[in-house]
Amino acid sequence: MTKKLALFPMTKNMCAVVRYLSLLQGYVLSHLLIPNFMGLTGEDISRIDGGTNATATLADYSKELLVECDTLFVDYDESLTSLSLYNEAIQDAKELGKEVILSRKLIQQLQYEINETKELPISNPRIRSLENDYLQEIRIPVITVLTQGERADQFIVELALRKHFLEEGYKVSQIGSHEASQLFGFSSLPDFLFESRDIYDKTMLFNDYVKELTDKEQSHLLILGVSGGTMKYSNRVLNDLGFLPFIACTAVRSDLPILCMFHSVYKESYFDEMFNHGRYKLGSPIRFFNISNTCFLPELSSDIPVIKYVDVNSDFVMNSLQTEMGTGEYHVFNALNNESMENACKSVQEMLTNNVGNIS
Repeated sequence: MTKKLALFPMTKNMCAVVRYLSLLQGYVLSHLLIPNFMGLTGEDISRIDGGTNATATLADYSKELLVECDTLFVDYDESLTSLSLYNEAIQDAKELGKEVILSRKLIQQLQYEINETKELPISNPRIRSLENDYLQEIRIPVITVLTQGERADQFIVELALRKHFLEEGYKVSQIGSHEASQLFGFSSLPDFLFESRDIYDKTMLFNDYVKELTDKEQSHLLILGVSGGTMKYSNRVLNDLGFLPFIACTAVRSDLPILCMFHSVYKESYFDEMFNHGRYKLGSPIRFFNISNTCFLPELSSDIPVIKYVDVNSDFVMNSLQTEMGTGEYHVFNALNNESMENACKSVQEMLTNNVGNIS
């Protein structure tokens, strides 16, 4: 049975869900909800993500609108830090008997509020001999979508790639960076990657996990979205020190990594540095870069670093790509410009196809 789905609040990841609603499995969109004080009711979701017009309008949150849906997906927006907003929506949905799905980021924030530090149970314990450990080969091409941090339009890149390769007739295995992946019929990153256990163990477990998935699904390629920045921004903005991308890329070597970046004016030398960062730290050089509709502005003057974001639109970003950035051999694109994203998908397919044996 198809369920009516409401989304709250409309973060960039939730906008990605709307832009690729044709890929939803078992759901149809019901309401796109925002806090009342935002003053955007009736506006298109492009006011949130800065992309092209999607003919999908926002509505002020109310309990009455939840009556018309079956499932409420609640995400976390770093610009909406009052947890009472989320708790109210969750409580209303539960009182109405609705299914509630929470993003991992929101679950973490709610646990912090009540001072809980409970870890998810170890989901896949294994006893192993160090002498016999080895990384299994993933025998299909792997496209890995990486990011500099939150709000860099990572999830929409993952969905755009999925749509392109499915339409081209490929059988796709996929692991997403966001829990909304389940709305599209594939899983997000497994819980054990976020547990308190050593990096070596996580690496071996993830290699096993991906090997089992791809063997079971007998797919033509894997699209792997990995959340968390690939490196620290500074000694005060750590981005988890880039551990999760390092683990995932060590466990599963990428044939074609894509890095989602915050908007700025980059010189070609910066892309050279990211190319080598991918080659030497992550196991594969990076040639594809998504320039997001968000600028990252850390305020480091106070004792506690404050991260600020400035949102721009795709027209602004595309103008920058055409006039300011030297791109040379790199493919630089904007995921929220339809033509730019389509061209990137075609280039990804062409690069993989030209590598003998990667795609049959």
